Amino acid sequence: MKISYAPLAILCLGLGACMSQVPVATTYPVNFQKKMQAAHHWDVLTADVAKRLRDNLIGSGEPQGRPVALNVQQPRYNSQFGIAFHNLLITHLLEQGFVMTENPSFGLPVSYDIQVVTHQDRGFIRPTPGLFTALTGTVLVLRDVSDTHSSAAATVLGAVALDVASGFVTDTPNSEIIVTTSVMNGDRFVSRVRDIYYVSDNNVDQYIAKVPVPAPVTTRMVEVVGCSSGQPCP
Repeated sequence: MKISYAPLAILCLGLGACMSQVPVATTYPVNFQKKMQAAHHWDVLTADVAKRLRDNLIGSGEPQGRPVALNVQQPRYNSQFGIAFHNLLITHLLEQGFVMTENPSFGLPVSYDIQVVTHQDRGFIRPTPGLFTALTGTVLVLRDVSDTHSSAAATVLGAVALDVASGFVTDTPNSEIIVTTSVMNGDRFVSRVRDIYYVSDNNVDQYIAKVPVPAPVTTRMVEVVGCSSGQPCP
């Protein structure tokens, strides 16, 4: 007896047409993002910000005419990163040839904003092969790696271990920071640069803005004692 699958195929197509279709989730191509884990990385960031501000305000060549004066505004919040970014930025802007001043009425104001971004339920994060892993993977085939006792598998495991030991591969934290640096001239933006970095989840408190500490009260309370009736006050 010959079975016809045509009715079944038509039924499946009909059911599929009745179902709501939603876009299939995809991801961006593999790219890299730096992870800051030391004060040296803060110094590297501010040096790069100062260089880009010089390129935007002066140009990559030697400055022409009068040097540009800048005034880096004081941090509004006393986070560890915010204070360090402020001090390091002044130093690197000086090294780039800017005239730095604390006088708010002299020089273009430089301000910066630090935003902490924390992700939840990020789902599956595709692992990215490191330098040694990628080079090794180009000469190995998948069926060779499937045998855990093969020399190919040992080579891949060694390459991954070398990536981790060399610092090329690290964990992907849930915390990031967005640092935006702006130079103003009145109400007009003269230059604006942004940087995005991963930060360790255990160190995210270093970047979170804290409420400014209130200034101590300097007013003195003096108790006034009245004089008794009929006697002069001292």
